Amino acid sequence: MAPMAKSDSGINLKYLSLIVLTFQNATLILSIRYTRTLPGDMYLSTTAVVLAELFKMLASAAIIMKQKGSLEGLWEHVYYYTVVQWKDALKISVPAILYVIQNNLQYVAISNLEAAVFQVTYQLKIMTTAIFSVFLLRKELIR
Repeated sequence: MAPMAKSDSGINLKYLSLIVLTFQNATLILSIRYTRTLPGDMYLSTTAVVLAELFKMLASAAIIMKQKGSLEGLWEHVYYYTVVQWKDALKISVPAILYVIQNNLQYVAISNLEAAVFQVTYQLKIMTTAIFSVFLLRKELIR
């Protein structure tokens, strides 16, 4: 078994990532629920989804630019994976579109359900994904 990755401060990155993602997921749901139930005009869920995806795209671009060392390296990377490898980009676009639809529906659900009920039903997707991967993809679940 490979040794676990450690950060510069010696913290196990696996557990740090788990803590950060758990905190982020819980605060995201609670903050969305709070802002969707405030009196007055409600923001468009599509705007929130697009802005979240734009933020992720900018963060990814910054990471790639740091790895490649320049803006030109970033551009070459993007060009290669979107234009040269256009068939792969097209294949990836199908789940990406479904993901955007899911995020929009998530805002609808948060607006109409209590936070705790939404959180439980939202976490059911992990279990259903595992079930489908076992039965449809013939995957074996291991610890």
